[in-house]
Amino acid sequence: MITRRENFDRQRQRLVRGALSKLQVIADFDRTLTTNFYQGRKSLSLLGALRASNFLGLDYQRHSQALFDCYSPFENDQTLSSMARKSLMAEWWQKQFQLLIDSGLNRNHINQVIDSRLANLRPGVPEFIRLLAEHQVPLVIFSASGLGESALRYFLEKENLWSDNISLIANDFIWDENGKAMAVRTPIIHSGNKDEAMLVDFGCFERVKNRNNVLLLGDSLGDAGMAAGFSYQALLKIGFLNDKIQESLPAYRSLYDALVLNDGDFSLPLEILQEVIAYAD
Repeated sequence: MITRRENFDRQRQRLVRGALSKLQVIADFDRTLTTNFYQGRKSLSLLGALRASNFLGLDYQRHSQALFDCYSPFENDQTLSSMARKSLMAEWWQKQFQLLIDSGLNRNHINQVIDSRLANLRPGVPEFIRLLAEHQVPLVIFSASGLGESALRYFLEKENLWSDNISLIANDFIWDENGKAMAVRTPIIHSGNKDEAMLVDFGCFERVKNRNNVLLLGDSLGDAGMAAGFSYQALLKIGFLNDKIQESLPAYRSLYDALVLNDGDFSLPLEILQEVIAYAD
């Protein structure tokens, strides 16, 4: 669904006619690169997969679910100010990370979650990521996932998709010599503060500072702002609206140039990337 036709066409043309050397892709992970449903059931985020497992015990499951039930309704609540949502999301993740540490999270638990195959890439994503790697286009993955950078990298390695053009802007832990989580690294990323100002904190800015044409991919209202703080010349935003479509559509239409509905595939981003590459050739 093209939601802002004039801007979509203009930004797409700028991406295509711009040099391939000027392109970067910014993407969320959970429910953007991965599906919202799998085999008829709602897919779990990486943190949700851990919560559904018994790796950290029933007390962790109960307390983590209580945090989710309390805070998740605020994530896309348009009755709240942006500042109020950010404050609530920061509060949620601070509590969640402390719960993970107190519950004895270990690197092995993260590997077990990934190995359980509860998270699955959308059709077209592997081809998209491989094309980016082939042409050395930076892929910046922003993720507020509670399992963080360690989980994302292991997931991509398992899928044979990890390459040196990928930068992960994600939470992670400080581990002891036995692989036990001792503390969370700061700054903590949550759905309300995912933007390219974080690139400096995570050491990725030099890689993309001259890549002023941006293809942005996300599934939440907060994801639409992931390019904030970056000086871009072209910015095309594609959103994946997976749930509560009718009630969420007006807000998503105002922020994204195009929407992929009903857990659709990755054909639109892949088509645009192929067009950019073909024009460059």
